[in-house]
Amino acid sequence: MPGWTVRAALGHSGLMDRSQLRGWIEDALARHDRDAAERGEEVANVTVDEIVDAVWGRLPLEVRREVSRAQVQASLTVMTLRRGIAMGRPDGLGPPVIPPSNGTVADT
Repeated sequence: MPGWTVRAALGHSGLMDRSQLRGWIEDALARHDRDAAERGEEVANVTVDEIVDAVWGRLPLEVRREVSRAQVQASLTVMTLRRGIAMGRPDGLGPPVIPPSNGTVADT
């Protein structure tokens, strides 16, 4: 077709750093919350699938080409666990029980 470029999909190489992915996810969650607030929607009582869909749809295309939805969901789960653990501590400031990861997403 004129004007179209055919290119092979890169697939899920799994080379993205976990902390980088979590940064993208946190940004996507913040944008989702902001957008919902601007529309007057409440973001309580949502399902896991709705959260994953909202985050996935707000990730840049190059990030979605690097990772899978399952990797995004796994990162969301770890982020939620870390926040829950930190909130459950008496001082709320202690180090996370789950050490930060320095590996790649493929290690999850």
